[in-house]
This record gives sequence, structure tokens and C-alpha cells, in this order.
Amino acid sequence: MYEPGKIRDYYDGYGDREWDRLEASLHGKVHYEVTKHILERHLPEEGHILDAGCGPGRYAIHLAKEGYRVQLVDISEEQLKLAAEKIDEAGVRESVTGMRRMDVCDLSEIPDASFDAVLCLGGALSYVRDRRHEALSELIRVAKPGSPLIVSVMSLFGTFHLIPHFDAMEFLKNLVDHVEWDPATPFPDVLNSRVGSNEWHAPMTVYSSDYMRRFVGEHGCEVLEIASTNTITSSYWKGPEKISADPEASETLIRLEKEFSTKPGLVDMGEHLIIAARTPRDVR
Repeated sequence: MYEPGKIRDYYDGYGDREWDRLEASLHGKVHYEVTKHILERHLPEEGHILDAGCGPGRYAIHLAKEGYRVQLVDISEEQLKLAAEKIDEAGVRESVTGMRRMDVCDLSEIPDASFDAVLCLGGALSYVRDRRHEALSELIRVAKPGSPLIVSVMSLFGTFHLIPHFDAMEFLKNLVDHVEWDPATPFPDVLNSRVGSNEWHAPMTVYSSDYMRRFVGEHGCEVLEIASTNTITSSYWKGPEKISADPEASETLIRLEKEFSTKPGLVDMGEHLIIAARTPRDVR
């Protein structure tokens, strides 16, 4: 069950670490650059964009610098305050049309068909768990018919790919204490963490690319592309010091991550899935 208060409190307390995580390490830089790469491939040349689950505004600021008008919404008041500070520091306030605290499951304060593109990056659609259909319906509703919708979620197989990096013996031995899955049944393509497990920073759902393709399609959207971040660089990889210290090597790694991000055999190995879609052209 989705518990919005817990997610709000987590990010209120997380503070500026949410801003820092995309520049403090090579892993974070890869995540940021790959995501921007996918945005550049699918956003219109200009227009008004909703950044839902905006956090401290890093993507909104990038888009404002690229000439877009951006509205920011987030469940965390503290993240919105940080976003306001970063927007002023970047000198892009004139391109920001609003910053409002909202739950992605309820965007009722926003009229239908308000935006030329809608983004929901990061983990918002993973955190809403059983209310993901409501959240996606709201994101589609506020987008103009036939416009880009770009969302990201935590990756099911990418998450399990981290098990050896954690050396997570306890997780494997007591799997049913940490995920809502009966090992007597086939492994699913969408999986909830178990509420109360200390193996997750917050209750969430992790998804496969197959599930996300069906899920977005069930809502009438045309899936244009599925990509993933960090197919090479794990957030718990301990050995990138030499690469990080060499600009040429770092640049080459980021280029490879962009190239690999959409490869069919690698998409599910990344830590976040990014789904680029087109909203339904017909409003019924």
C-alpha cells in the first residue's frame, strides 16, 4: 500500500543529498547524462513541460536553460524549497511557471491538456506502488493529446543485479521477508518490496521493461523507446577511481552508457528504466 507521508518525510529529511547525488560520483553523472540524452531524443523543440516528482529541480533547470518553460511539482516541501534556491542560483526563474506541492496520484489542481510534454523522472511511479494506474492516468490527463510522456521507475532486474555488490546473503536467505513474492511461484515481472524490510530505503515497486511496456500501453500510450541508466556503472561499484580521475576515460564511459542504454539485452540491467511514450491522440 502506498504511504505518501513516508515518502514525503523521507525526502524532506534527505535534503540537498538529492541534488548532490547526480554530480557527486561518476555513477550519478552517468545517470544524469543518460537521462538528458533520452529527453533530447523525445522532447519537442519548445514548449511548456511538467516536471512531476521534480525533487531539487536539476532536470527542470537544465530544460529551462534549453529554452523550455517548466512547471515543477513534488510531494516534498523541502525539495521544492531547495529547487527554488537552485533555480535562482541558475538564473532561470523567468522560465519557471510554478512550483507546487502535489502528490503525483492527484494532480487535480492542474487542468486537462496543460503541457506540451510531461516528465516523471526518478522514483515517483515506484513509490506509489498500488496506485500506479492513478498516477499514470493523471500524468496523461495533464498532457496534451499526442504529446511526449517520459517516466522512469526502479528496475526489477537491475535491482537484483546489485545483490553481489552488496554481498547480500541475508537478503537471499530471507527473501520473503523483503519482497512480496512466493518462491513456489514463477518470478514475476513486477515486484513490491515488503513494508518494514530494512533492505529498501522506502516501500516501492520495481518493474521489468516488459511490464512497463504493457502498463503504459494499457493506458493508450504508444511506447516509443525504453532505455535504462547505469547499465555499466553500479551505484555500489567500488572501483571507478581511476576512470573518474581521467576526463577522457570518463567521457568515453558516459558515451558507452548512452549507447548501451537502449540495447535490448541490457535495458533491464540498468538501475532505472526510462520509458518514452506518446500520449493518446484521441481524448474520450
